[in-house]
Amino acid sequence: MIPASLRRSLEGCDQLPSLPQVVLRVIELARDPQVDLRDMVAAIGSDPALSVHLLSLANTVFYVNQHPVEDLQQAVNRLGMERTLSLALGCSLVHTASSQTAAQLNLERYWQRSLVSAMSARLLAERAGLAAESSAIFTAALLQDIGMLGIQSVDSERYLSLMAQAQDHRALAQLEREVYGIDHTCVGEWLAHRWKLSLRTADWIRSSHQSLVMADTDDQKAKNCIVASGLIADAWLQGEAALSELATQLSGFFRLETDEMLSQLIGLQEQLPAVATLYNVRPPEWLDPKRIMHEARMILLERTARLQQDLKQKELELERLRREQKELELKAKLDPLTRLYNRDHLETTLREALEESRRDETPLSVIFVDLDHFKEVNDRFGHEAGDRVLIELAGILRQVMEENGIHVGRYGGDEFVLILPGHDTQEARSLAECLRARFASQNLANDSGLQVTASFGLATLETGTTGQDIESLLRAADRGMYRSKHSGRDRISVI
Repeated sequence: MIPASLRRSLEGCDQLPSLPQVVLRVIELARDPQVDLRDMVAAIGSDPALSVHLLSLANTVFYVNQHPVEDLQQAVNRLGMERTLSLALGCSLVHTASSQTAAQLNLERYWQRSLVSAMSARLLAERAGLAAESSAIFTAALLQDIGMLGIQSVDSERYLSLMAQAQDHRALAQLEREVYGIDHTCVGEWLAHRWKLSLRTADWIRSSHQSLVMADTDDQKAKNCIVASGLIADAWLQGEAALSELATQLSGFFRLETDEMLSQLIGLQEQLPAVATLYNVRPPEWLDPKRIMHEARMILLERTARLQQDLKQKELELERLRREQKELELKAKLDPLTRLYNRDHLETTLREALEESRRDETPLSVIFVDLDHFKEVNDRFGHEAGDRVLIELAGILRQVMEENGIHVGRYGGDEFVLILPGHDTQEARSLAECLRARFASQNLANDSGLQVTASFGLATLETGTTGQDIESLLRAADRGMYRSKHSGRDRISVI
């Protein structure tokens, strides 16, 4: 909404962009869905200059493959209501603004931008499947900056200062919001209502400087065409490099390859001189098509190289995250001191091994290991020495695990569990005996003078056995270990 003070200034200003009666009558007729084109022709015919412009437009490059029109009726029939309206509006506003606006405002550049915007918007609309709306979109794009002339009319000195400060069109709109509380699109909407243009046209003018979004409705597609048209016009007036850069950014919003987008825009350049003449506007400087395409290819090559570099960096980052994730997952499974599986993971592994044993009808053995005299190591030499014993033992168990394809972990304190998938009682006992002998032959307590051995308990789930779970299997192996303890230690007991 326009602030009250600015609205009062606009309403009381006699220098605002204005429309002659004939154009106001054309607008009125265009809003009537039951209009008789003969009434439109009669209204336009009262303005000889406008009539000539319409006849000229109907015979421009847009209709090169059609027979020339010879009278106003044929011209209006060919152009249609909306295109007739846009020409009447544009021509009248160019003439009015040129005679009323202070010389400090670069009107030539203003109307060049407006005309490039309008033609670009119509092109994009046709490419977006909005051909039926392309003339209405042309009108809204042509008038998207008309609010600039409105603000300049009521606050010329300050507004020209803002224009001098602004680095580009978007920056100007931001400065307008800071100074006036609104930008020129809101004033443009107000003027559109004042001239009784359609509500849709007024809304499109107000939305013309919003951000592009991926559109899923025809109305949003139309707004995208108008928003993009202003960006194209700015880039066009800056030169080949700017237009090439912008095309690479816009193409995705209109489902066009960059080369196709640029080819379409370059094609407009052939039409600009004839259309600009109709509006009494000097066409913008000619852009070199070869340079435009070359710049675009260089931009795309650079962008591709940058994307490849970013992709490589992301792949390295992803690999690092995967490694960290694996490390975290492994850390969650391991006992921090011995780096063997912890109790939780052992029980999970045993549950999976039990299911596999029943499914494949293979045996499953569990060995419970408890160090002998381990409390005496801790009591006499301290827990640090005890930890060294556990680490030494873990090294032996890890080697056995890798050599035999079994699972080993620390169950708690100085207790360890071995899970042996596919091992029957005899095979498990043989492995346990090798392990017991190895413990006994190595000085696990180092220079303490103590011989640390281990007691073993073994339980097996033989093929075809039912009704046993992991808890009962562990309890059985645990009972076997205690039997070995009570029988003199350093031995194996089978349950």
